[in-house]
Amino acid sequence: MFDVMKAAGLAHKINNPDWSRWLTASEVLQACTLGGARSALIEKEIGSLEVGKKADLLILNMQTVNFAPLNDIRNHLVYCENGSSIETVMVNGEVVVQDGRLTKVNEKALLAELRDLMPEFQAYTRGVEAANQAFETAFANIIRRCYGSDLGFTRWASDAG
Repeated sequence: MFDVMKAAGLAHKINNPDWSRWLTASEVLQACTLGGARSALIEKEIGSLEVGKKADLLILNMQTVNFAPLNDIRNHLVYCENGSSIETVMVNGEVVVQDGRLTKVNEKALLAELRDLMPEFQAYTRGVEAANQAFETAFANIIRRCYGSDLGFTRWASDAG
């Protein structure tokens, strides 16, 4: 979630030189909370702390480097926080993260299972990559044709051609 907020805040800064049109941290937070709930058509259930809505809550430790030196909390949340300050998470009133640790999942067992499955996954991925090489020339030609099409606007965030 924090990476999405940061990307949303930064993306608008590279596509328009008029800083007055850039999203503010407040607008990014609004979009990621109430706006996200509204876009999913569930704004009556989630998106804000209100009576009758699901009790989802995130508690952050604001004594971490992500909040130092503390200035505008909204800016810290959008541009500095990466999830490492999370202390507690409640979903629908139930604690699912306490003291930065998952309470509903055995994280060590899950990671061990993932490590055991990785060799098979990596072998499969190598096979897919090898098979895709047959299409590389065709994909490159498609991309070159697309990039050569005049869209009537600059599609790049820089002046690189």
